[in-house]
Amino acid sequence: MAEPRHWYLVMYDISTPVALRKVHKLLSAWGIPVQYSVFRVRGSRRQINHLHHQLVCIMDSEDRLLMIRVCRACVQSAIVEGRDLAPFDLDTPTHDTF
Repeated sequence: MAEPRHWYLVMYDISTPVALRKVHKLLSAWGIPVQYSVFRVRGSRRQINHLHHQLVCIMDSEDRLLMIRVCRACVQSAIVEGRDLAPFDLDTPTHDTF
């Protein structure tokens, strides 16, 4: 049986321009940008652990990273103001983006 996939919010604060570009490029391949340093990523626990490892290898000790799993109830109760963001897809995607 396949591992369940969940949405995660990934936020970062990177101190050096080179690492910042690498982190942004990596997360752009994995997820959907919400703001410049905030991404929505969907993956299994194993995939998210792999992404975490890749990010930590790029980051310096003073950089910051926050990865939060977003549960179904959280997605359904999300409040968005301003320009509409792409909605969270609560169903299983038709293809794997990883």
